[in-house]
Amino acid sequence: MSKHRITAYAPFGLQPDSLECVIEYTYSPGSPAVYYGTPQPADPASVDFHSVKLVHHQIDDMLQKMLDEWAAEYLSEDYGREKAIDNATDDDR
Repeated sequence: MSKHRITAYAPFGLQPDSLECVIEYTYSPGSPAVYYGTPQPADPASVDFHSVKLVHHQIDDMLQKMLDEWAAEYLSEDYGREKAIDNATDDDR
């Protein structure tokens, strides 16, 4: 498991991509399926949210909680998850 960061844009404010933030997460590459010996199903890569901070702004605790929820959801959806996996595999090279 390794720790990584990606930049994303939180959809808060007047424009959909108005707030730049950095999301920290952990990544585990998983493992492929095994078909010889005792068959084992594939173990998919995992991306787990750790923290998020706005780049150019300070926010109060209530808004930080909303930002945390958004970032965790972002990493669980296809686009954010794939971006995080690509970033982690590039970092690990």
